[in-house]
Amino acid sequence: MSDDPEAGFREAESALYERYGLPHSEHVVRIPEPGQSIRVVEIGEDGSLPPVLLLHGIASVTAAAIPLIPQLGARRVLAVDWPGHGLSDPIDVGPRTDLRAHAVAVIDAVLDAFAVEEADIVAHSLGGQFALYYSLASPGRVRRLVLLGAPGAGFAGVRPMPAMRLMATPGMGRMILALPTSRAAYLKNSDGMLGAGALDGYPEQIAEAGYLASRRPGFAPSLAGFFRALITPFSVRSGVAVPLERLATLRTPTLMVWGDQDAFLTPEHGRASIDAIPGARLLLVEGGHAPWLDELELTGSTVRAFLPA
Repeated sequence: MSDDPEAGFREAESALYERYGLPHSEHVVRIPEPGQSIRVVEIGEDGSLPPVLLLHGIASVTAAAIPLIPQLGARRVLAVDWPGHGLSDPIDVGPRTDLRAHAVAVIDAVLDAFAVEEADIVAHSLGGQFALYYSLASPGRVRRLVLLGAPGAGFAGVRPMPAMRLMATPGMGRMILALPTSRAAYLKNSDGMLGAGALDGYPEQIAEAGYLASRRPGFAPSLAGFFRALITPFSVRSGVAVPLERLATLRTPTLMVWGDQDAFLTPEHGRASIDAIPGARLLLVEGGHAPWLDELELTGSTVRAFLPA
């Protein structure tokens, strides 16, 4: 595979879409504030139902969720490269960034660009945190919400990994993330975040796409900025998690698919937040932070049944 990050990323991602039989097209969406562009991949063409908005996690890429897409049935999917990730523009964020306003601005821009009034959202990790923010701010535009794994720092009780706390240290994160790293080191880090062996048995292009995205020049400063916006060197920043009383106002039907060994927050320790969401459903699987990779068919059938036809 190519060592040019962008070319290699496209090669790996295209191979995955072909392998899973997913026709797709690429679009560029402009975010009015702060005035940057993001990439959105449109998968499928069935417009009879609201589309599925697919949101990946921090330091991740859509490629990790491509095996899940065929499990959703014949649904049109809009897969977003979050700012600073994938092939989207880099972004300047930090402790003063209003993450709720940021999430709303990005998701609104995507839905508006595709003239979508209402969507189902399937989101992982930080994508789930931002989906929660958006569902609370714009409930009329979210028909159903699916959270895969602990939703970033959106629930109280999340304990950032030591490496993340280090990368939230001013001046350190950007330097560390910009250091040369190997594919083997990237895979080891993925095991730590997603769960040991999460990518076993899946096409190697998933890890390759993630690795090459992390080698793009804008990735290190963007990711370091997100870590600073989310956490301090000691804990999650005050105000990042959604309070229980606010979760209690969420009226969007919500399904959570969660691994019992999630490294960021287990369902057991997130129980208060789960219970606070009216009518929330929980599918508990054996695995880590990427539950669909651990239980693909079970996750797929449960999510497909939850999203109304």
